[in-house]
Amino acid sequence: MRLFNTIALGLAAAMAVSADKIYHCTQPNTIALTFDDGPYEYTNELLDQLKTANIKATFFINGYNWWKDLETDPEKRNVIKRTIDEGHQVASHTWAHEIPEGKENIDKALGKLDDLIEDIAGVRPKYFRAPQGHCDEECIAYIESKGYKIIQWDSDTNDWDYKSFEGLEEEEGREKRVSMAKSFLTKEWAEKRENYLVLMHDVHVHTVKEIVPWVLKNAPSDKYKFVTVAECLGDADGAYNKKIMSFRPGNSTDVTLDRSVNATQTPIKPDSESNLKSGAVSNSYSFLALFSLLFYKYTGKNIEIDVNKLKELKMFKRNILLNKIYHSDIFSFIKKNRYYYCNIQNYRKYQSVLKVELN
Repeated sequence: MRLFNTIALGLAAAMAVSADKIYHCTQPNTIALTFDDGPYEYTNELLDQLKTANIKATFFINGYNWWKDLETDPEKRNVIKRTIDEGHQVASHTWAHEIPEGKENIDKALGKLDDLIEDIAGVRPKYFRAPQGHCDEECIAYIESKGYKIIQWDSDTNDWDYKSFEGLEEEEGREKRVSMAKSFLTKEWAEKRENYLVLMHDVHVHTVKEIVPWVLKNAPSDKYKFVTVAECLGDADGAYNKKIMSFRPGNSTDVTLDRSVNATQTPIKPDSESNLKSGAVSNSYSFLALFSLLFYKYTGKNIEIDVNKLKELKMFKRNILLNKIYHSDIFSFIKKNRYYYCNIQNYRKYQSVLKVELN
């Protein structure tokens, strides 16, 4: 009961905090380079530069923006995989570079991109930047309620703005913007602030070929460390809903499920808590029984379980992450007397309850 009360109080406190965007890093002596609107044809070159310099950055990506076929093109999808594999942070910038009207449409704009990232790399981003930074208080509150941290910036290179110079051709505009970005960042470094959160766009050739190489050469790297946004906020392990393991009873492979499952309300008495406490999830008969009852008839989808959240049965109040069943099925556990009630919600298909009895 004490644990339950603690969680309830924590949730109440969290809800009392006003929604807000994050404009600045919190960790001293850090520079977080961020790149919006990609991936695009220049992103691989940028990744090459960052790899050579041993620098990590953050990419706020879209699923349908400069590359209209990103969702289906294997080579383009691989740019996202490479970005994550090389230690950079990938975050959400919405599916099509817009926040649509209505909560249901916002869910689709965020969920579709998260689904794509998960399909490619096995993770779902927890960091978000609104297109052009435009997200009012209601928008902020709703997106935060979905579990995202909303990131802005405090150093804007305006690298995107190269066509507005009167009397200049496009190439001349690029040259002028590059010069202005260098001057701007030189003044920023001279302020010797505690940290910097820098905005750029990897979809522009002049950014990747001119501004970024200049930054890597001229930034005060002897006094600052280049880090991801999550790292610059002291949240190095919180960039994603973690990549999690799939398993079948008896081994550590995939479970195949059928979508036509009917929920059960049969109470299940755990075999033992010791297996969960020791992390031996694959060998816990009671744990497997839980999922067998819920998903006995499913086929063709993976159950993916975050093992770290299953250290002991009493911690089942925490979410068990089940991905790739339609969108995201969420297991939430509420204690009532000596039972935990498992509320299984799918945004489109079903809602059902399973009762888990404690020893």
